Amino acid sequence: MSIIASHRDFKRFLLLPFFLLLFVNCEEGNKNNATYFGGQIINPKSNKIYLYKGEKLLDSALLDAKHKFLIKIDTLLLGLYIFKHYDEIQYIYLEPKDSLLMRLNTWAFDESLVFSGRGAERNNLLINLFLENEKEDKSFFDFYTLNDSLFELKIDSVLQRKKLLYNQFKEEVPETSPLFDKLVNAAIYFPLYRKKEAYPYRYKKTLKTADYPHLSPTFYKFRKDININDKELINFYPYQDYVKTYLYHLAFEKQILNDDNGSIDVNFMKEALENLEIDDVKNNFLHQGMWFALLDENISKEEKAKAQRLFFDHCSDEKSVADIANLIKAAERSPKGEKLPDITVFDYDGNPQQLNDIIQQKNVVIYTWPTNLRQIENMAKRVNYLEKKYTNYLFIGINSKNAEYQWKKHIQLKKLNPKHQYRTTDIDWLDVSFARAILINKKGVVQNNMTHLLNRHFEKQLKRLKN
Repeated sequence: MSIIASHRDFKRFLLLPFFLLLFVNCEEGNKNNATYFGGQIINPKSNKIYLYKGEKLLDSALLDAKHKFLIKIDTLLLGLYIFKHYDEIQYIYLEPKDSLLMRLNTWAFDESLVFSGRGAERNNLLINLFLENEKEDKSFFDFYTLNDSLFELKIDSVLQRKKLLYNQFKEEVPETSPLFDKLVNAAIYFPLYRKKEAYPYRYKKTLKTADYPHLSPTFYKFRKDININDKELINFYPYQDYVKTYLYHLAFEKQILNDDNGSIDVNFMKEALENLEIDDVKNNFLHQGMWFALLDENISKEEKAKAQRLFFDHCSDEKSVADIANLIKAAERSPKGEKLPDITVFDYDGNPQQLNDIIQQKNVVIYTWPTNLRQIENMAKRVNYLEKKYTNYLFIGINSKNAEYQWKKHIQLKKLNPKHQYRTTDIDWLDVSFARAILINKKGVVQNNMTHLLNRHFEKQLKRLKN
């Protein structure tokens, strides 16, 4: 059995009776050059699926009583598409006249995904590469302590394994489009190149040394063959992740060479403006840089002002501009060094209370509920972990987005402590869509007015909370 015929292939044979009727209908449709995408979702989290081309919604379909769906596309451009169910997404590659059929279980979304029908081989290769890249990200944590030559040997070893995977695929499917070959090569090489861009900084951090590693003059020779403004790869995760890491590398490099103590996020935004030509990508990275600058409690007022000027002067995406403007206003409504305004909140039983009365004489974390269901799940896990670890802190969740019955349902399902959950209609103060956290000391004074429960520095910020 070849590598691309992985352990999931035996499932494909079991699925043939289920797919047969859909497949026959699809093949009939292909006489008219139509393209079909269908399948079944086990344990669905909603009754609908969506198909995107880039950020544009192309089509959607309702699941039937057996959780099956089928989309017909009369005219299709060859290329990469995004399949979305609930808040999970995955890439699929489609060509005209394909009859691509898939099956997945939401309890193991990516790992359970299997394709059948015309176009299946291409998509099974892409999903296998995606899963390989996820495994590599975990395994490489131990390799950042190696010197540059040994680190490159690890990179080369993984590269050879991926090339073997691709070569076996080409033996079975010799004729593929140039775009598909380009996507596969991006999935093979870019995750490894990204690790090389991050290597010197992760080496320094992992070993807790003041010195960066010595690098061979050829360590970054691959850069000469990379186009970071490739429009065909703009929406593909390996490309996006690499470009982001490359820009951060340039930002760090300039700080080291120029002995610059300014914000790394400001320098990242500058690098995005200097190096990127595609507006969508540029806007995305400007938004990311500004987001992290707002969440950085160590950034100076001058650097934060620089970040804001860069963002508002150059970001052309109206939604991103509105989002950042709203975050800035939200932070201004609860300024550092001051007490919270008087806010009426309602407890789980609907009783009104004053927030300042609840938090008296305690070190407190107030966090807002996100709107995205996946983010709610992550928030709940994080809160349950933090409450068990930091028993001398009070964690208070405030929801201003969901209806009361939805809010109570989530509290029960996510096993949150109902005594620490409140609702409010004061959306001006809490009008954000993520798990924003505000840190308040025992005197009721705000010490951090804009952080995030999932911020990698959050626990350090928590420990610095002073009376």
